[in-house]
Amino acid sequence: MFCPKCKCEYREGFDFCSDCNIQLVEELSGDELENEDFEYVELVTIAATTDLCIIPIVKSILDYGKIKYFIKGEKIRNIAVFDNIMEIQVPLEDAQIAKDLLQDLDLN
Repeated sequence: MFCPKCKCEYREGFDFCSDCNIQLVEELSGDELENEDFEYVELVTIAATTDLCIIPIVKSILDYGKIKYFIKGEKIRNIAVFDNIMEIQVPLEDAQIAKDLLQDLDLN
């Protein structure tokens, strides 16, 4: 099962993407994959947290700042894992700006 918007893969039994809140599809079409623009970007970890509730706030702030990001370990929440550490990663050239934007959240 795949989300047609964010392209995340889910195991059997899931019907909706937990991030995009849209219905999953059995497989992604070749057109959806071909239209993706892939670019190599060196990411660095600027903070880490085990608090899943803070992740939407982090995403919102980084979106507002127009900073691309990746939350390493975020998708592990679909499995029963306690104290999962999620790393907030951004492109190297945006690291200081992202840290400044997130400074009031008191992340590690």
